[in-house]
Amino acid sequence: MKMFIKKNLIKRFNSQAGFTLVEVVVASIIVSISLVMVMQLFSSGLKSSRKTCDYTRAVVHAKDKMEELSINPVQGGGEFEDDFEWRTEIETHKELEESTISLIKLKVIISWPKAGQKQRSIELVSLKAVTDEDDL
Repeated sequence: MKMFIKKNLIKRFNSQAGFTLVEVVVASIIVSISLVMVMQLFSSGLKSSRKTCDYTRAVVHAKDKMEELSINPVQGGGEFEDDFEWRTEIETHKELEESTISLIKLKVIISWPKAGQKQRSIELVSLKAVTDEDDL
């Protein structure tokens, strides 16, 4: 009886001792495809993060220039230290009837180049009330 149990256990272990070549190849393919997909997701996440960072910096620059422009409305352009370019535009928007107050439209345009891509930009527009005594 002991011999029969021993032979049965040895037979069972021998038939389930390892993986077949097909199982190993299929597992390797699944792992390879999964790794490639994870790397692509990581790469696209980094690109999105960089894009968001650029837009955030552009909004901060635009807000700073708009504050300057609201104090001293002057058309012009220039470049920031981090390769972002700015341009301001000022135009008369509307004159209020029977009033010494008129509205001027202040526009700040921030643009930045991307290697191999079209140039990106954002615009910030505001209105400012000025009196006839104020210099435009």
